[in-house]
Amino acid sequence: MLARTPHHETLLPIAAYVCTEEGADVARTVVTATGAGDAGLKGGGLSGAARLCLEAPISNLLVTELGNLSSNDACECVREIRQTGAEVIVIGHVTDISTYRALRNAGALEYFQFPVSAEEILAVQQQKPANDPDPVTPKAMSIGVVGATGGVGASVFAHNLAYIASDKDKNTALVDGDILFGSQAFDLNCKGSPGFIEALAAPDRVDGTFLSATMEKVSDTLSLYAHQISSPQDAKRLDASLSALLPPLRASFDMVVLDLQRKAFLEQPELLDQLSMLVIVLPAGFSGVNATARILNYVKQMRPDLATYIVLSNLRKGAALSRKEIEQALSAPINAVLPRSDAPIQKAQNTGKPLCAIDKRSAYSKAVQGVAKDITRGQALAKDAKASRGGLLGRMFS
Repeated sequence: MLARTPHHETLLPIAAYVCTEEGADVARTVVTATGAGDAGLKGGGLSGAARLCLEAPISNLLVTELGNLSSNDACECVREIRQTGAEVIVIGHVTDISTYRALRNAGALEYFQFPVSAEEILAVQQQKPANDPDPVTPKAMSIGVVGATGGVGASVFAHNLAYIASDKDKNTALVDGDILFGSQAFDLNCKGSPGFIEALAAPDRVDGTFLSATMEKVSDTLSLYAHQISSPQDAKRLDASLSALLPPLRASFDMVVLDLQRKAFLEQPELLDQLSMLVIVLPAGFSGVNATARILNYVKQMRPDLATYIVLSNLRKGAALSRKEIEQALSAPINAVLPRSDAPIQKAQNTGKPLCAIDKRSAYSKAVQGVAKDITRGQALAKDAKASRGGLLGRMFS
C-alpha cells in the first residue's frame, strides 16, 4: 500500500483534472460551486491526476476526465488515486457498459458520460462523504480457476495452488464451485461441508464465525468448502448465490481459490466482479484454444480490467499444438506450463493430499509454485496481447 505524503493545511473541497474544453467547462462549474475556484481546476486528465497523486494532495475528491486512455490504463490510474485515500469521479465520452463496470470495480465513485451536468456530479458528492485520510484496506486476493475443457486437471491445479498459498502462512479458502459433481472433497480425502449449502442459501448471514464453524479444515491454514447435492434445480438456484458468498470469504481469509465451472461466470457475470484474477487451464488442442478464446473475449467485454493468467496443461496431448501456435491463436502469452505427471498425481490422489504437499520437488509442484509466485507478485498478466494473430489458427479463433 502506498503511503500518503503530508497534505496541505487546508484541502480543497473538490479538485478537477481535465484535458478538453468540454471537460473544463463542466469542471469549472463544479469547483466554483464548492468554493474551490481556479485553484481546483487542473490539466492532465485522469492520467495527470494519477501522476500527481503521490505529491501533496489538494483534495480528497477528484473529478477526472478519461481522455484517450484505454480501459486498462484508466483502471490502473483510478487504483493509484484510490490508494492515496482520495475518491475519484471519472467523466468521458466512452459509452459501453464494460468500461463503466471496469472503472467502478477499480474503485471509481462514479463514471459519467458526456454530456454531464455539474448538478449530477455534485449530487454524487453530497450522497457520499470523502474517504477517511487512511487508505482502505484491500480485500483478500480471490483467484478463479477454470478449465477451458474437461479433463485438463483444473481442479487438481486449483487445490495445489491453494495448498501452496496456505503453505506460505496465508490463511486460505478453497471453494469447489460445482455442487453437483465437484471432486475437491474426494481428492483431499475430506468430508463434505454441509454448511457450504447453508451459506449459499443465505449468504447475507455468513460471517467469520459461521465460516470457521462450517468449513472443513484441510490443514491449519487451508479450509475447504465442498459439498454435493442431488437436485439440479436446487443446484441452479444455489449456484446463483456464489458471487454473494465471496465477500465474506474475502473478508475472513488472506486468499480465496475458487474452482469454477466453465458456465459459472457466463450465467453469473457478477462473479467476475469478485475475482482478482482468472486462471484458465487449457490443453494443447483445437477445442481448448477455441474455448479459451471465447472465455477471454467474454471477460474482455464484461470486465476488461480483470487480470487473466493462461496455463497450458500437458495432462493430455490433444492435437499437440505448439506453445507458439497457441499464443498466436489467442493473441496472448502462455504464462505457465504444467508438465505431464501421471504417476506423482496418482500417488497424491491415493493418499488424499495435494501433490505439492507430498513432493515439493516434482516438476508439477515446481510449476505450481511458479504460478503462485507470479500471482502473489501481480506479475505475468495476460491483459494486453502483444502476439499478432497469424496463420490458420489466428483466422479460426479471431
